Amino acid sequence: MKLHASGEDYLETILVLQKKLGMVRSVDVARHMEVSKPSVCHVVATLRDGGFLTMDSDYFLHLTEIKAYGIRYLRVIFIGSLFVNFTQSANMVMRGEGLMKKAMMIMGLGALLNIILDPILMTVMGEYAIEGAALATITAQFVQAVVTLHYFLKKSKVVKIHKIKSDEEIKKEMFGVGSSAMMMQLLFMIQQTMLYKMAFKYGGDPNGILMAASLRVYAFSFIPLWGMSQGLQPVVGTNFGAKQYDRVRQAMKVFSIGGLVLAAIFWIPSLLLSSQILSLFGVEASIITQGVGNFRLFYSVFILYGVMVMTITFFQSIGNGKKAGIIVMLRQLFLFVPAMVLLPMVFGVKAVWFTQPLVDFIMIVVGIFMMLGELNKMSKEKVQA
Repeated sequence: MKLHASGEDYLETILVLQKKLGMVRSVDVARHMEVSKPSVCHVVATLRDGGFLTMDSDYFLHLTEIKAYGIRYLRVIFIGSLFVNFTQSANMVMRGEGLMKKAMMIMGLGALLNIILDPILMTVMGEYAIEGAALATITAQFVQAVVTLHYFLKKSKVVKIHKIKSDEEIKKEMFGVGSSAMMMQLLFMIQQTMLYKMAFKYGGDPNGILMAASLRVYAFSFIPLWGMSQGLQPVVGTNFGAKQYDRVRQAMKVFSIGGLVLAAIFWIPSLLLSSQILSLFGVEASIITQGVGNFRLFYSVFILYGVMVMTITFFQSIGNGKKAGIIVMLRQLFLFVPAMVLLPMVFGVKAVWFTQPLVDFIMIVVGIFMMLGELNKMSKEKVQA
């Protein structure tokens, strides 16, 4: 479970009251925070399901050690950041060579090794089982990095690490393309934070809890789309570099249709079985009943997200980081942030739920026109050649 800002406030309040009163009930939290008891009960139930606190038979609240466990895990796992960063970037180069199967097998090797080592190291390390789980992950990441490095040192016919030389023009293009991807991740965090805060501000804890679950469903549904875009990148990049513009156009057509179909696989069940899906993420029935319409509104344009992802990937693949960055900045900063601040002031909590799909629909349309313009430009260049 991902702990949102309001949840942290509740935990801090419980901790303060425990030091002051010794024993704490939900009514004490409600009185201290000046909120209704039903709101406290909703949040307490969510925190209890997430393992952040427990409630005894007398209804007293007790904090768990989950936060301390998380800190212990992260202190170790960060050691492996060097290995995972190298593996991820080198794996993308491998995909650029067209070796999709090899790239997938190396990533799969790390995942399998992590699964095998987790129970072994956690058992062996006893009271340091948390550190053991982190060490298993680091070990798997190290093995991935070694296997990848060996490939580029000994086997790759295209890229040789020991022969790489700095090139100012290439570095400029790399930064241009990479910065748009980096900004996307950074702005995604800002976007999620604003959605959380506005949901709690205008709709209280029930809307905040529902938003947390909605974003988890949203993130889960996005994974296959990003996976498909990873397959598009080397196809477009290779053919664009070879000036095979007809193949670029065909690839965009195939992957855009594929993105629509893949998004529909998640979109249709999420709209038809909204209540059942939200219940799988621990949302109480009363909150689902009140907010299932908002969830459907939030998810309404997801079927078009496959096209949006392919459009951003298209511009990154042809080295046009500027246009990819424009789409990202407009979508997640210049349009979304002002809209999320202003629209709820006029339309209330409903705007918290319809702002993102509204902005995304606008940017999907803009992105399609930008992509078609670039493809037409390629066709003209081919005719002139």
